Amino acid sequence: MLRYIGRRRVHNEGLRKYIEENTRISKSTVFQGTLYEHTVMRELRDKLLIEKMEMCGGSYDAGVDIKGKWPLNKIYDAVNSSHGLTKDVPKRISVNGCSFKPLKHKLMAPAPFKPLNVLVQCKAFKNTKITGREMRELMGTYSLNVPSNKRNQTVFIMSAPNLLTRDGLLVMNSLAIPLIYARIEMLKSHQGWYDLEYSGKLQNYYENEYASKLLDDCGIHEWLKSAAYKNYSDNA
Repeated sequence: MLRYIGRRRVHNEGLRKYIEENTRISKSTVFQGTLYEHTVMRELRDKLLIEKMEMCGGSYDAGVDIKGKWPLNKIYDAVNSSHGLTKDVPKRISVNGCSFKPLKHKLMAPAPFKPLNVLVQCKAFKNTKITGREMRELMGTYSLNVPSNKRNQTVFIMSAPNLLTRDGLLVMNSLAIPLIYARIEMLKSHQGWYDLEYSGKLQNYYENEYASKLLDDCGIHEWLKSAAYKNYSDNA
């Protein structure tokens, strides 16, 4: 029987349910892969406030494991009210041959901010680092799923437990798409016990050059550095 340690938190419920309902296949790679996807979903909800996430799964997922919506204005408003985001961000910028308008200008506009589309690919590699090969394949996945006119409305997040290789980092920054690497550890287990409270956490958050310019001064780094998510309450 699989068991878990941790306080009852609403964002742990998906993990709990999956563990409880799949004890018979707990040794399989399918179980571990899906468990990691649930872990990633929890962390993206808790740490980045990404909403409406759903698993794609299956043989026809086109390389995407999770889809969701990112109301980035919630992070921007919270950080701006407490820290003040006053950087003078250019009206337009060019990265890797693509010209675009940084999202801060939309966040500052009086019109309601439309949540970003989020595509997530999970790589439950226990010991292997992400290389340039995975990054190149990800570019194909992005192109397959996102029309060129939606490029600045759709952020791709790759998540894995380990760091990138040097080549992986170089390729990541050469891609002309908004790409984030979220290093999220796998849940730790011991003798059938899964630690939901103190493992499976977001360890590193890294934006490629394109995403860094698109999300410039939106408050994400300040939000994570100060762990503002711990005290955030959405009263909307």
